Parts: sequence; C-alpha cells; structure tokens
Amino acid sequence: MDPVSEPLATTFLSRADGSAEWLAGSTRIIASVSGPMEVPRRDELPILATLEVVVQPDIGVSGTREQALQEQVRRALIPVVALDMHPRTLIQVVVQIVQATADAGVKTRPGIAQAAVDMDVLSGAINVAFLALLDAGVAMRATISACALILPSSSSAPPLLNPTTKSLLTSPSPLASAHAIAYEVKGGVVGRLLLCESVGTFTPTQLFSCLDTAAETCAATNDTVRALVARNIAQCSKWAPESS
Repeated sequence: MDPVSEPLATTFLSRADGSAEWLAGSTRIIASVSGPMEVPRRDELPILATLEVVVQPDIGVSGTREQALQEQVRRALIPVVALDMHPRTLIQVVVQIVQATADAGVKTRPGIAQAAVDMDVLSGAINVAFLALLDAGVAMRATISACALILPSSSSAPPLLNPTTKSLLTSPSPLASAHAIAYEVKGGVVGRLLLCESVGTFTPTQLFSCLDTAAETCAATNDTVRALVARNIAQCSKWAPESS
C-alpha cells in the first residue's frame, strides 16, 4: 500500500484569505479561499452562504472533467461548512491542479488507469479545499478527510492507497476499480460517509473492505491535519515562546 497523502503548506498566497497545498500520491494540488464576501444577487441565499468551488486543470482549460470535480468537491464540503454563519455572502474555493498522477504509460495500462488518476485528484482536491477553508478561518461543523483506493483485478494483489505514478505503472495486474472516499471526522472519531465515488468492477464485499480501509486512513490523515493546524497556531500566536 502506498499511503502518501499529506499537507505541504498553508498561508502562502498573500492575496487570498486562506490557502493550502496538498500531496496525494503523485498529485500536487493547491487551493485558495476568498470570503465570506459579497455575492451576486442571483446567487444570494437568504439564510446561508453560497459555497462556490472552481477547479482548474494542470494543463489546458477547464472542461467537463473539471466541472464534475467541482460539483463532487462542493457536495462533500457542504455538510461540514457552517454556511448559516454567513448568510447572503459568497465563499469561493479555487482548486488548482499543479501536477496530476499522469504518465503516458499510465494511460495505456489495461484497466481503468485514467479513473484511478481522477480519484486521486478528487480525494486530494477535497483535502486541500478543506485545509484552505480552515486557513481562511471559515467556521466548520466538523472536519472532512478523503483518500483514493485502487483495486487490482487479482484478489491476491494488495489495494493501492493514494497511488503514485510508479505504483500504477508497476502494479502486477490490471486495475479493476477505483474509489474516492471521504468521511466526516468529529473529535478524532470517523463519522458519516460524505462521499463515495467508484468506477470499475467490484463486489459488495470489496466495497465494504474499501470503506473500512478508507475510514482508518481518513482518521490518520485527520490527525496529520490537526497537528499541522496546532503548529501553525503556535507559531502565529503572539504568546508563542520565542525560539532561542
């Protein structure tokens, strides 16, 4: 298993209210958050803030793939963002894919290699968007954590967790299914399933096994995010002890 999924940095974009960078497998993504700010009247909600997610590809212009990612990320984030705290405003999240888990060899591999890349991007986009919202000080009801799981067609082959380009290329058997899974986490305890996107061929037993593995992974990722936020608060606090 390849458990590479971690935050790299926060608060590095000076013109955004919040920003974050995330590494998921070989996929590197940054996100910025602006708001709460004035919302166009046509998008105004009387008792809630409007959450807008924009996904920009690493190469070229946005297409249907990015539009689908936008809606998936937005649907996953809505349950954990306290939108009722800022009614009639806009919270805008811009996700920029810097480098995707992609390679000419990956795309020509038998199975669903491209779907595996998309699931990697989706899970990373959810994680980086959440971290950027935290960095912007947007009120949250809970935390959210996501991961990608790829199942080879051979039952004896282990699943690929947050796969890198190398792990996709060197998998001994064709890829059978790809999954992006996100959980709500409260008080360090994994709660509701917020998103489960799956592509390929798999059995119910394999899906439930993926959900269990994802729950453990999301709990570990949540601990990593909590530690990063705690360090940032300690460094930025005016009461933080000076380093000698």
